[in-house]
Amino acid sequence: MLARARAHRPLLAAALLTVLLTTAVLATLTAYSTTIGDASLRHALANPRDAAGTTLLVKAESLPEGGRTAADTAVRRAAERAYDGLPVTLRTLARSGPYGLPPSLRPADRRAGSEEPDLTHFAALDRTQVRLTEGRMPSARPAGPEIEVALPVVAARELGLRPGARFTLDNRLKGPAARVLVTGLYRPADTSAPYWQLDELAGRGIVTVHFTTYGPLLTDPAVLTGGRVSAGPVGWLASADFSGTTTGRIDALRTAMKEGVATLPSAPALHGSATVAGDLPATLDRVERALFVSRSTLLVVVLQLALLAGCALLLVARLLTADRAAETRLLRA
Repeated sequence: MLARARAHRPLLAAALLTVLLTTAVLATLTAYSTTIGDASLRHALANPRDAAGTTLLVKAESLPEGGRTAADTAVRRAAERAYDGLPVTLRTLARSGPYGLPPSLRPADRRAGSEEPDLTHFAALDRTQVRLTEGRMPSARPAGPEIEVALPVVAARELGLRPGARFTLDNRLKGPAARVLVTGLYRPADTSAPYWQLDELAGRGIVTVHFTTYGPLLTDPAVLTGGRVSAGPVGWLASADFSGTTTGRIDALRTAMKEGVATLPSAPALHGSATVAGDLPATLDRVERALFVSRSTLLVVVLQLALLAGCALLLVARLLTADRAAETRLLRA
């Protein structure tokens, strides 16, 4: 048998080479599919244009005095669980209650309108999300009795205010009026950033619905916790680092986020006043469908290659059978 096999060494070598090449290519395509799938998932989750679909948004309408630290801790721990242990970045936006602007600041074309004042509010913004365009940032320890604030450029232009301006705000809730000093002007670094979901003005500086609201008045966080202004809602925006995420983790991430969104509002530290939103499961579903389409396309190529290799082996077997048929008949004779 071995002697007969040696007579067909080129044909057998070709068959062996076909098997080896097919195996190597199939293994390469499988590894490529896994690698490209993981890279596509990370790219989709880290894409700035779709960042809002991967964040966890938490808003608490009211917290008891001194309860902010406990709420921050509860939200951070819940966010870490919701992202299945991935590194989490937590940004906050705490704001005061509403304040009324002096009638003298109302633009001239609207002074004859409603008697209700234009509104504004103080807020402790994440300063990495804003850019100072003029003046300086507010200080936690101002030299005078006024509360130092920075105004959005758009609002300052509409109200005719510049750094150095002083005016008094009327508290629309219970509490004293607030005297403020404008120390600077700012603009959002990127109004499309997910962070501005926490701002009811969405970083635009002016919004008109039933009332015209200007702001927010950026101030030091100590102002909002020191009792100098009325208390308002607090918002948290959690985002995760997906640089080490793989497609094998999609199901765990989806489940963890759904559980986090369902359980976080009942956290004792939030006192039943929180609303939670997280679109990560829907984003993962969309990415998973795209990955399924790309893998299906690659699977067609793999099947074609396997079929081609099978046909090549079948042809070799047929040639060997045909070549040995004559020898077999001779031996039988």
